[in-house]
Amino acid sequence: MARAKMGASFGWTGNFVESADASFSLEVGDSGKVFILKGAAVTVTLPALSDIEAGYSVKIISGDDSEHIINGGASKVYGTVVDVGTTPERINGASGYTLAAGVIGDYIDLISDGVNWYISGMTDAGA
Repeated sequence: MARAKMGASFGWTGNFVESADASFSLEVGDSGKVFILKGAAVTVTLPALSDIEAGYSVKIISGDDSEHIINGGASKVYGTVVDVGTTPERINGASGYTLAAGVIGDYIDLISDGVNWYISGMTDAGA
């Protein structure tokens, strides 16, 4: 018996994985998913904060060495991303984040409180 994929709802974080090789916008139902970006440089556009509830979260992993862009639009992003071997990078009210061309496995986690986005992650290439 095959196992069914579950996820894409609050409380089911991390158990639904989707690959992406082209730019896309996150949907309301994408909360809890893990996205692996590969095959080309991918731009991921975050949903408008007015469309989501507090607790919306996604994990984004670089599946190749392309430069991947997280576009927050008018939303503000706050938090810290650790760049291995250097000082952690503080994000203070940015409109997005770029995973620079680098290492497979770099990742960021994004969560919203309904007002702002909060980011944390680990990279070996900086941004």
